Amino acid sequence: MASNEILIEVRGLEKSFGPLRVLKGIGLAVKNGEVAALLGPSGSGKTTLLRCLNFLEKADAGTLRIGNEEADLRNISRRRILALRRRTAMVFQNYDLFLNKTVLENITEGLVTARRVPKAEAMDRAARVLEQVGLSDKLDARPYQLSGGQQQRAGIARALAVNPDLILFDEPTSALDPEKVKEILDLIRAVAKSGVTMIIVTHEMEFAWEVAGKIIFMDNGEIVEEGDPKQVFGSPRHERTRAFLSRFTGTKPPEYFI
Repeated sequence: MASNEILIEVRGLEKSFGPLRVLKGIGLAVKNGEVAALLGPSGSGKTTLLRCLNFLEKADAGTLRIGNEEADLRNISRRRILALRRRTAMVFQNYDLFLNKTVLENITEGLVTARRVPKAEAMDRAARVLEQVGLSDKLDARPYQLSGGQQQRAGIARALAVNPDLILFDEPTSALDPEKVKEILDLIRAVAKSGVTMIIVTHEMEFAWEVAGKIIFMDNGEIVEEGDPKQVFGSPRHERTRAFLSRFTGTKPPEYFI
């Protein structure tokens, strides 16, 4: 797939929990190899959107296309869900590792059981990605023996191991101590440079400015504004966007956004 082609496209995505309408006709598109940062206040629907894209939540309506796989989210078969899900991986804010398994087993489990990868190949993939994230000396450790930063590295390695077209990051640094945030952001920067398409929910504004090719700002279940970082940070069109970003942009000189 060419780098300028759309990898993932969502149209009219709706999700409600009882009477609460959480996502209100979301539409977005992300190009192959692009990094999109999803910003917005807590409760704006960002995490629910990611969970719908990975089928951890079932959307009420809308269409989703990833590559050449497209589906009506209101009437989607289990087979189509599995086909679309295999093209994505998700990194969670609370790591979501199997506590009773080693780091190596956390990586190989999904490969062998869900994706039917031969065990030898799964072990080889796991060793490679764990070296990539700096955990080659922790293969036999269990999650409780790791720091928060190391657990998140393991979560990123698990995502990389499935060779996804798209990685969804749900606030990957929010559960970390401040001194561990930089190492995870640096790792995500390195992964981004490898050309993996990403959608990242984050409150790290400077990181979003530096890494993302597209900024998407959500509020109250809707996409309020989207564009490249210079446009959204430097001259946001909507008052709600300006208000949300003001604590970041107000500390930077105007030439920072040129």
